Amino acid sequence: MFNSTAFRKHLVLLSFVLIIILVFFGDQIRKGNEKDEMNLLEQKDEKTELFEQKNETQKNVTQKKENKGFFGNLFKKKKDKMMESFREKDSTLVNEVLTMDPKSFSETDAMYKLYYLLSFPVQGVCRILKRVGGRWYGTVVDGDKFVCMDNLLSDERCLIYSFGISDDWSFEDFMDFRGCEIYAHDPTVDFPETRGDNITFYKLGLGSETTSNMDTLANILKKNGHKDTAIEYLKIDIEEAELTGLPDWLKTGALDNVNQLAMEIHLYSLHNGPNFIWLLEILQQLYKLEFRLISCEVNKGMGKGADNFYNFQEVVFMKDDMWT
Repeated sequence: MFNSTAFRKHLVLLSFVLIIILVFFGDQIRKGNEKDEMNLLEQKDEKTELFEQKNETQKNVTQKKENKGFFGNLFKKKKDKMMESFREKDSTLVNEVLTMDPKSFSETDAMYKLYYLLSFPVQGVCRILKRVGGRWYGTVVDGDKFVCMDNLLSDERCLIYSFGISDDWSFEDFMDFRGCEIYAHDPTVDFPETRGDNITFYKLGLGSETTSNMDTLANILKKNGHKDTAIEYLKIDIEEAELTGLPDWLKTGALDNVNQLAMEIHLYSLHNGPNFIWLLEILQQLYKLEFRLISCEVNKGMGKGADNFYNFQEVVFMKDDMWT
């Protein structure tokens, strides 16, 4: 028999249970929605913060670029002004070399004049002058060379010729490390044909004529395909043979494409006479080719020689069109 009263009780109970379930799940859904809203807000805040950080970073980068450009240009202007000041000061000495008449000097006066002019390298041609290589010989360093780095700061190819190695590769090894291509020569020593990454060695000497183990600078450049190639640095340490070589290098145009000419000049034999007028003429010819003396260092290891002068001197000449 159907009991309506019991049915109603069960129905009420079931409804109550359903209400509890709906309330529970509704609360969970509400909490889930609130959590999702919180996550969305947090993500939005993070994105906003990242966007603001990115904008701030970009502003800083832009400001740094502006500052760098401003101060960089300002620094460059100051450097140019400084170089112009040096050049203005150098002009008197440069004009003295260009306008002098070497033949008007006596040989003794020419001797004093040469040592005087070598004592004052110009300061307005090279911006960055560095000492490269050299060895310690107990009391002094020898074999080091001064190099103007103005043209060597870029990644462009640099070509170097070196004459006179003996057993000291310190200069060549550093310039090889720098990435320059180096042609090294010395007829008095034996070494492998290649060294390092970019060094080629020739058992050949530099002279004013061609022999079995010597050749002229013009011939060597031509044989290597460098007759019309810019040579950044020409290093020459050939034990007084530079004195007979200089007239040939000037006459043949072998120095026309050389940017820096570095030599140890050996002057002791010129004191027997003395015989310096012709060397003043050579110096003047170098200046007329736009070479300027940028460095002169006496060889302290050899000490003073004839007439109480340092007869061994390391000189570097550089073309005056390097920074203008």
